[in-house]
Amino acid sequence: MKKWNVFKISFMAILLAMTIGLGYAESFIPSFWIPGIKPGFVNIIILVVLVEFGWFEALIIDLGKVFLVSLLRGSLFQMGFFMSLSGSMLSLLVMVLLYYFVKKLHLFSISAVGAVFHSLGQILVAVIYMETAGVFYYLPFLVLISICTGILMGLASQKIISTQVIEKLKRKHGLVNE
Repeated sequence: MKKWNVFKISFMAILLAMTIGLGYAESFIPSFWIPGIKPGFVNIIILVVLVEFGWFEALIIDLGKVFLVSLLRGSLFQMGFFMSLSGSMLSLLVMVLLYYFVKKLHLFSISAVGAVFHSLGQILVAVIYMETAGVFYYLPFLVLISICTGILMGLASQKIISTQVIEKLKRKHGLVNE
């Protein structure tokens, strides 16, 4: 069983607050040439949590972000919520599988593939909601941009992890070897 102490609960709450802030702020970034394109800054935190704490903690942070940002934006259980939920869950599933079962991949590769699957999840919901397969024509543009932003977010995640700040905090609070 995974160890949850006051430090870990507090740290997860801080990370969740950061993802909510980033997710909410990201919703105000204008899409100049392709509607709905966002950088995916939240993915940095999700990747760091996945590597430093594990898949379950990343799932909690990701689900919390989806629900709370949708609640803040007033779009809970609307199309945007389901697009965000499907994209986040499909992306996290693929990143977890790649991280745990394909050991030779770099974090930026895992992030890029996760970003592509996030876009795919969103497109699938849009197809269901709009009842037209024409939405798939949008996918090549999304995939190209997803790969670029995924690589950038993966590199940022790797940089944060390489500082070993979280590893030192985990060691200090008895959370190493989970």
